[in-house]
Amino acid sequence: DKDKLEKAIKESGFTVEKLADLLGINASTLYRKLKGTTEFSRTEIQIIREKLNLSIDEAENIFFASQLA
Repeated sequence: DKDKLEKAIKESGFTVEKLADLLGINASTLYRKLKGTTEFSRTEIQIIREKLNLSIDEAENIFFASQLA
């Protein structure tokens, strides 16, 4: 869920650019992932969960909501 992830990024005090840097990708790649053009890897999801301090449930709702429905 793009909106939930963008909200979590802002609430954590990160920017898309800073988060992309932490993931080791460029910002344009992260923007494509946010749009759903490309998918997040398992490693990227884990890093995002840790850096944004997301619970497992929050991460599941962001990254897997459509698959769980």
